[in-house]
Amino acid sequence: MKKSLLILALDHDIHADAIHDCISRRGYTSYRINTDLDWASSENDETNDIWTPAAKLVWSLSTNSHAASLSWYDQNIDLTKVGAVFCRSFEFPEPAHTAPIEHHLRYAEMKAGLSGVLKALGSCFWMNRPWVEDFIDNKMVQGLDAQKFGLSIPKTLVTNSQQKARLFIEQCENGAIIKQLSEVGLIDETPETFETYGFYTSLVTKDDMEHLHEVAHAPCLFQEAIEKKADIRVTVVGDKIFAHRIESQSKAQSIIDFRREPELVTEPFNFPEETGAVLLKLLKHWGIEFAACDFALTPNDELIFFEANVTGNWLWLEDTDHHPIIDEIVAKLAGNLD
Repeated sequence: MKKSLLILALDHDIHADAIHDCISRRGYTSYRINTDLDWASSENDETNDIWTPAAKLVWSLSTNSHAASLSWYDQNIDLTKVGAVFCRSFEFPEPAHTAPIEHHLRYAEMKAGLSGVLKALGSCFWMNRPWVEDFIDNKMVQGLDAQKFGLSIPKTLVTNSQQKARLFIEQCENGAIIKQLSEVGLIDETPETFETYGFYTSLVTKDDMEHLHEVAHAPCLFQEAIEKKADIRVTVVGDKIFAHRIESQSKAQSIIDFRREPELVTEPFNFPEETGAVLLKLLKHWGIEFAACDFALTPNDELIFFEANVTGNWLWLEDTDHHPIIDEIVAKLAGNLD
């Protein structure tokens, strides 16, 4: 009997949609939980304190038996029959900060119960386990491990010391860049303004040097600027590597951070077998089944490792007629459903 696939993702994640559609066309049952949807149903009337959660779970354990089920809106899922989990998000909603304390307690207990029954699926195949991602999704951890495994990395400093930052920047022959250390993107939607807080990777300028004292407010990540002839995106699925060359140096806006230009030319890239073997060992060490890894290709054809995006996107690298990354993800998941 075939097992089912469980997909955890945000509501408008087109990558999760693509996997759901492809695995369903192969004849497998696929459930999709949009983790950002509020599990309090529209029937919840705060005026008379009715709590009707849209998520209902049952988990039981005794000496000789175990049962687990989850109802999520119109889906009824027997969790004991789930063979694989494709996880793009493991973040769940919170009540408004102005909500009564009892509402915060309800949400906290619901979140603990929901995340608990999902974590209890740990014996299933996961792509990827979010509690592993939480540890790996850290630029300092990644840089240190990449160095240990033998990948070339840029010189890096994380500090909130103005003196240390200035010394590091001055010692970078080709200049230094500054990266956002966290992944957070904050939006200010006050009536007077609409601003997004967070930033692209940028070259440290003379003006930045004049305001370097501001690093005292929070640690910053600085790296030596790497001269590139292209950026290389390496998407890893299990033990398969899909590498693409991104012509990031073709436009001024994308020279430092290719994300600034959405229409850059990309093409398949012949990733060196030796470097690929090291990268696979690194991801295996982390316990990661999927990652979108960023490298710089220098004028001397050296590959410099920047980071591994454990929930990175890949559809922008494929077309509708040829999608080897989707095919490999689906094959990997389906292999754990038969």
